[in-house]
Amino acid sequence: MIVTFPHMGTLSIVLKSLFSQLGCQVLVPPPMTRHTMELGTQFSPETVCLPFKMTLGNFMEALEQGADTIVTCGGCGPCRLGYYAAVQQKILAERGYRFTMIAIEPNLIHVYKQLKYFAPQKSWREIYHAFRLAGAKMNLLDDIQRELAVIRPREMKSGSAERVWRQTVTAVDLAESCQSVQAIRAELLEKLQAIELAQGVSPLRVAVVGEIYVMLEPFINQNLEQCLAGMGVETSKTMLLSDYVRGHLLRRRSYVEMFKQLSAMAAPYLGHYVGGHGLKSIAYTILKKQQDYDGIIQVYPFTCMPEVIAKNILPKVSQDVDMPVLTLAYDEQTGEAGIRTRLEAFVDLLRYRSKPAAARV
Repeated sequence: MIVTFPHMGTLSIVLKSLFSQLGCQVLVPPPMTRHTMELGTQFSPETVCLPFKMTLGNFMEALEQGADTIVTCGGCGPCRLGYYAAVQQKILAERGYRFTMIAIEPNLIHVYKQLKYFAPQKSWREIYHAFRLAGAKMNLLDDIQRELAVIRPREMKSGSAERVWRQTVTAVDLAESCQSVQAIRAELLEKLQAIELAQGVSPLRVAVVGEIYVMLEPFINQNLEQCLAGMGVETSKTMLLSDYVRGHLLRRRSYVEMFKQLSAMAAPYLGHYVGGHGLKSIAYTILKKQQDYDGIIQVYPFTCMPEVIAKNILPKVSQDVDMPVLTLAYDEQTGEAGIRTRLEAFVDLLRYRSKPAAARV
């Protein structure tokens, strides 16, 4: 059995650790490129969303290299994510690939049961320790990302934060125990503290809301965070991988309570769940205004139904709470120059708004 899975930000590092610890041979798909996108697009339904096409491209590249078992996510609710596995399995089978596909539902009991398929000889204790190490890696990667989002627009020497991030990815990927992850954490925090920052700089603060795949995958969002940092903007993603796992998989109480609060905030505009993160996009626009953010960027794959609903509501929310909102929809036709131009115009607007009224000319 050679296990593979799709890319989504740092997800491949976490899943590689989990399945390796379970004793599986792992084949991480090649890094995402234009070829991956073209491959997935060629064999996908035309109007399906970009994550479907990109993950299909991941699977095809991995199967070509020898993988024979695909692990992917299931889902329920209005979002089309719940259909991905069944449709992709049919497409791949029609293309002549021979493989097994395991769709894991966002339910902890279902996850444990499916993992027994991969590691029938492992004890529950050993499976727990595999989970624990993968979780430690996920948490460290997300913690460092949060720190870097603050540092990037303030660094004196451009690229310093990015070098630490590359070191983080390599070190975490190679870590073989929770103790070594802890040691890496201390070492990386020292490196972050050593980055020289510009004094007296007060970057604009922008929160990123929207669909998780586009938010977390830099190849798809065209390195949105780094691009904004280069314009002097501090970004805050409203969901990282660890947030998704704690909220949707582990259903931690703090996340359940937070969702109730967000639902109450969004209720005047959207009174029910619409799938994906559409409701949260509405609520976070209100919440981030209360937290003195300067603007909101909504990102989503073109034709994403939950975020299209949110997009059509956000102009009213933006007007009511006086919060600028920029919406960016991504598909295989999205050009880098067009996205950059829209970001520059949005940042200019935020910078103008941040000036005292008397200084606005």
